[in-house]
Amino acid sequence: MFVPNSEEILSVSPDGVAEFIMQHAGAKTLSRMVKRLNSDLLEGDETASQMAAQALDHLGFMMRD
Repeated sequence: MFVPNSEEILSVSPDGVAEFIMQHAGAKTLSRMVKRLNSDLLEGDETASQMAAQALDHLGFMMRD
């Protein structure tokens, strides 16, 4: 299974997020996906960082200041 980017993650309907996470956990791509989002969040340009933050929030990962 491929590792989706922020835009692809944001296209998942809210009702489909749990299944999306389960599919990626089962395919062992969830940790790579979160690692990529964290990298974009911390090291990406402003647009990539904002998209990564939105994607993490969409997946239900809490962003703390």
